[in-house]
Amino acid sequence: MLKMEDSKTIFKLASIFLHYPSKEWVGDEEIIKAIHSIGDNKVQQAYSDFVQYTANHCLTELCETYVNTFDFNDKTTLYLTYDVFGDNRERGQAFVKLRFEFAKEDFYIKNDELPDFFPLILEFASEASEESAMKMFNIHRKSIDRLQKELTSLASPYEHVLNGCILAIDSLIEQKQAG
Repeated sequence: MLKMEDSKTIFKLASIFLHYPSKEWVGDEEIIKAIHSIGDNKVQQAYSDFVQYTANHCLTELCETYVNTFDFNDKTTLYLTYDVFGDNRERGQAFVKLRFEFAKEDFYIKNDELPDFFPLILEFASEASEESAMKMFNIHRKSIDRLQKELTSLASPYEHVLNGCILAIDSLIEQKQAG
């Protein structure tokens, strides 16, 4: 089982990896050190595979892959409530509830990003209490699993990131059940 500190590192790294590619993190030595600090070999390997992929492609290719994966495919959107609600009114109500959950942990969205954006949820989980992080993951678990399944079916390099996240989420669930 993972330590909570490892889980927070895993979620923070996933948040970075699932944002639009940036020269600030592609090839960053601190990210590689953070990956090696994770106490789970499977997560280390998943994230190392993703970082290896980024090292073997130029930034333009990484950006094209990101856009084609997440922006042009409804099945792999990073907006986790979209597959549940689409663009209807109930999705707006879900946003209000998500913002409330963020506020309970003094986590406020600094830009105009939607609160169901998976990298934002991962960032929240990297800073929030274990209880709040688990609540957020429980809310979105079906969407996260669906996203991981779609990325795997596409043989997307981002499947490695989702695999690491799901291993960490499952470890938290196991600890909660055992404790």
